[in-house]
Amino acid sequence: MRVEIFTPGGGPAPDGWDAFVHSLKGPAPWDVTLLEAAALGSRRPVYGGLVRDAGEPVALFCGRLGVRPVLRRYRPAGRALTPGWFQVHLPNSFSPGRLYAPGLDPGDRRAATRAFERALRRRLGARCLGVLHLDACAAELAVLGGPLRLTRATAPSTVLHNRWGSTDAYLAGLPRARRRRLTALRQRIDDHAGLTVGAGIPAIDPVRAGRLDQLTRMKHTGRPEGVVPLLPVYFERLNAHPGAFYVAHLDSGSGLPVSFDLVLETPGGWATTVTGSDGARDLYFDLYLREIDRMIALRVPALELGPGMTRLKESFGAATVDRYAVAAPF
Repeated sequence: MRVEIFTPGGGPAPDGWDAFVHSLKGPAPWDVTLLEAAALGSRRPVYGGLVRDAGEPVALFCGRLGVRPVLRRYRPAGRALTPGWFQVHLPNSFSPGRLYAPGLDPGDRRAATRAFERALRRRLGARCLGVLHLDACAAELAVLGGPLRLTRATAPSTVLHNRWGSTDAYLAGLPRARRRRLTALRQRIDDHAGLTVGAGIPAIDPVRAGRLDQLTRMKHTGRPEGVVPLLPVYFERLNAHPGAFYVAHLDSGSGLPVSFDLVLETPGGWATTVTGSDGARDLYFDLYLREIDRMIALRVPALELGPGMTRLKESFGAATVDRYAVAAPF
């Protein structure tokens, strides 16, 4: 197997990257233009790798090297200030940074993964201490694990499987108190003269979206001063991608978002990823309800809500899915 490593924004992507992503129905952030935009706004260098077997693409990998730098200064794409682990993860998502051709059996997936790891070690040298495969499901452990590799459980993801014929049927299955609260919340938002609800919005104001995302992440970290907003160019490119849309509350006067969720199309349905809010009360709950309503109406098989706030997501009917991290030291 042959591997091509590249730095998004620092050099051309391997031939056939986007075509392979689209053939696998990979989420929008796998597209080269979005990887480039993610790399531009990342404080850690982003790399991608394409694995070929007999000249044909069989696997893709992407992720970031090292820890967040302490010093805030510019560095060219692909350069890390300090050594660290390469974290295999799709930037700005809850998705793994691994895609395999559907016909690839576990043995060949293992071979492709090892080939990528060896190529990455040659490319990065002493800067890379090893590879940390994040967001692994239980079925992947046979591919990613092995001797001298450490596997640990991480925060589970949550998925809501669509098993209803209508939103009324969904609400009827919730506990009475929960049903009453969500129904009242939806009515209150619908009656709010200053807000307009948008579901399935193809584009959003890029600058405002970046700011709302930053405000939300600042609330959930011990180092809010270090939270870097997603660049407007990232949202501009998402706005042009057919596999991404937004569910949002818009200010009725300006049309700017007050809160939003980014939703990506995936092979299994939809996945929520980037979210943002100016802190207005209860809008986060209403976003979930609007997404569920749209999922049911369009008969989408499942909605992945990601890790974190597990009890809240379970209260909407989501089930947990175990996830793991596998460390492969060099």
